[in-house]
Amino acid sequence: MNACYTMIRISVTSILIFFLLVSGNVLAAPAAATGPVKILALGDSITQAESNRASYRYPLWKMLVDEGLEFDFVGSMNKQFGAGTPPHGDYKGRKFDPDHEGHFAWTTDEFLRGRGFDNGSGSGKLKDWLTKYDVDIALIHLGTNDAFMKQTDQSTSDELMAVVTLLREDSPGVIILLAKLIPTTRSAGDTAAVNSLNETIVRFAKTAGTVDSPVMLVDQFAGFDGEADLYDMVHPNADGEEKMARKWFEAIQSVLKK
Repeated sequence: MNACYTMIRISVTSILIFFLLVSGNVLAAPAAATGPVKILALGDSITQAESNRASYRYPLWKMLVDEGLEFDFVGSMNKQFGAGTPPHGDYKGRKFDPDHEGHFAWTTDEFLRGRGFDNGSGSGKLKDWLTKYDVDIALIHLGTNDAFMKQTDQSTSDELMAVVTLLREDSPGVIILLAKLIPTTRSAGDTAAVNSLNETIVRFAKTAGTVDSPVMLVDQFAGFDGEADLYDMVHPNADGEEKMARKWFEAIQSVLKK
C-alpha cells in the first residue's frame, strides 16, 4: 500500500480536522469515522446499469482497490437491470461489492415517495433504505429522468435538497459528491433539458453545503462525448463508465486527502 493511502486509513479512523475550499463550500472528511469508508452510489439507470454492462461502479471499485483504500459500497440494491450476468470479475483476489442505490428509470421524487412494486429497479424509498446502513460519502448522479419527463428544474432542485436532507438525518457528516449530469443525444429537446438542469445543479452545489456536510460538484459532463461514450444515446458504454469512474475516484481522493 502506498504512503498516500496509509494516511487515508489514518484519516478515516480519527477525528479529521482539515478543511478545503471547493466551489465555495468548506469540505471536510467524515468526522470521527471508524472502519471502512462507506460509499453510496445513488442514482437512476446510469448508476444501476443493465445486467450486461459493468456500470461505472465496477471500474471505480477497481480503482479504489488499487489504491488500498478500506471501503464498503452500501445500498439496498445488489443487482442490475435485466436477467444477464454483469461482467464483474474478481480483481486482486477480491469479489466485486455490488451494493448500490441505483434505480432504473426513477425520477428524483420517486426516491422520496417510493415505489410499491419492483420491476427490476427496486422498490421502497430512500428514508427506509437508510435505516439499513450509514453513509460517509454519497455519489449522486440523479435528475436525467426528471429532465426527460420535463419536470421543472426548480422541482428537481427541491427534491435533490430533500434527498440530501435525508442523507444528513441518517449520517450528519455525510459528504455529498453531486454530479453534473452526463450528456444525452436522444433528442434536441432532451439535450436542452439536461443542459438546463445541469445549470441548476451547479447553482445548487454552491449553496447546499454545510461545514459538517459539504456538497462538492463533480463535473461528469465535461470531457464526456455524447456520441462516442454512450451506447444508446443515454447510458454510458465501457469507455463512458471508465470516464465516470475516474471522475468519482478523483473526487473521493480530494475529500479524503489530508
